[in-house]
Amino acid sequence: MSASREKRLRRELRDAEANSDTVKKQKKKKNKKPMTQAKAKKIRSAIGSAIAIVLVVIFIGLIFVNSGFMQTHATALTVGSHKVTPAEFNYFYHDAYYNIYSQYSSSGLWTYLVDSTKPIETQDCMMSQDGENWKEYLTRTAGDTALQVYALYDAAQEAGFTLDDDAKNTIETTRTNLDTYAASAGYKTADDYLEANYGKGADVDSYIQYLTVQQIATSYAKEKTSSFTYTDEELRNYYDENKQDFDKVTYRVFNVTTQDNDTAAAKETADNMKADLTGTEDSFVKAAQKYAPEDSAESYEDESYTLRSNQSYSAISSDYADWLFADGRSAGESEVFVTSSGYSVVMFVSRDDNNYNTVNVRHILVKVGTSGEDGTSTDADWEECKSKIDEIQKEWEATDQTEDDFAALATEKSEDTGSASNGGLYEDVYKGQMQTEFNDWCFDPNRKVGDTGIIKTSYGYHLMYFSGTGDPYWKSLADTAKRNADYTDWYNDYSASYTKKNGTIGQWFTNKDLPVLGSTGTTTTN
Repeated sequence: MSASREKRLRRELRDAEANSDTVKKQKKKKNKKPMTQAKAKKIRSAIGSAIAIVLVVIFIGLIFVNSGFMQTHATALTVGSHKVTPAEFNYFYHDAYYNIYSQYSSSGLWTYLVDSTKPIETQDCMMSQDGENWKEYLTRTAGDTALQVYALYDAAQEAGFTLDDDAKNTIETTRTNLDTYAASAGYKTADDYLEANYGKGADVDSYIQYLTVQQIATSYAKEKTSSFTYTDEELRNYYDENKQDFDKVTYRVFNVTTQDNDTAAAKETADNMKADLTGTEDSFVKAAQKYAPEDSAESYEDESYTLRSNQSYSAISSDYADWLFADGRSAGESEVFVTSSGYSVVMFVSRDDNNYNTVNVRHILVKVGTSGEDGTSTDADWEECKSKIDEIQKEWEATDQTEDDFAALATEKSEDTGSASNGGLYEDVYKGQMQTEFNDWCFDPNRKVGDTGIIKTSYGYHLMYFSGTGDPYWKSLADTAKRNADYTDWYNDYSASYTKKNGTIGQWFTNKDLPVLGSTGTTTTN
């Protein structure tokens, strides 16, 4: 048999087998019985039941989610051994946001941090160094705060710490005030009010518990900080070891800006000015006026234009901060320094080592009125204010004129809410803390215990009483700084084992929608 014939036979055989399979399939299809009506109805019923079950599950799930169960039972954050629910996490999250707003809105910086026309969710957080948006930044901040709070809370429990009556009363007052806030905002209950502000699961009991934990943590931190004790020698040594952080220097500076990349000319001007100096501030003022550029010559006519008073190390240009704070620097010394824009001629004037006593003073304030059309104080306002303080002074003079008499009168008459309840007392007042007139009266070198007098500040008129001197200011600075440093060391050691971890499922049930505060309308994130 030839090869071609063999190939043809194999092809015919394959075609026959294929035709046979097709015939079998066709026969099988012809022999297949049609579906009965009853069977079709049964299948449709099964499909309908399955769909109904899915819908019921979805419906129940929505009811379950909206009931707030997950917000009060899931774990949004784990801190140490503490499981923080989504509702509890919302307190930390939203309070972090409102605290930031409160801090920066008072200084007018809030408008630079957020765009009030856009949802927070879409905006990068300028406060973050990690390129986070506001939601990411606040989530991290809330977690960090929770870690700190629960670590301190645990430490307080271990130490047997309990809140004092004042702290407990503050918390209970908050509970009472919630009802008032809710009613004034148009909510039926305080629970409704809290849920509207913090999200599902928020209620009075959980919020009060949140505040209680916060208060215990804060109060224990204060107690721990105040528990450290130091000898005068320890504080003196601490100050001397860190005096660059405490001392202030006064100096004069004249900047020579390089023009048209001519650094040689700028250097010559700076050197010539330094050569004209004779070690006195007056020589510096005159030299600055001599070498001042024409477009700023008028500014240098003011003798204080080159003066920098009581500057801390961190506030001074790094080009010459070390030189100014070098030990043994003498008044009148000067030097030329290279800067990023040219050269600076600097003269050292003085260094303040804070070696003076703070003062304790009482006062009675009568605030001046603001009846002017633009909200300013008129002459009549000031006259009325002076008349009132004169009357109070007469009442004081009618007493035995003891400090206790003054304190009682201050509690009754003073309009300074910061000191009235304490008899008008301010303790350990340091130089520059108060307004100029107040400061100058307190630190008059001839001032003695029992002195009184009337001064005028932008607030109004004050009747003053000099109570005495306090600790040296250097000691107060060292004590505060060392106390804070020792507390930080203690906290870092105690909390080293604490970690925080966001709960993946729990975070789904947190409420991170935020209003864009400071805007005329309300914009929230999605």
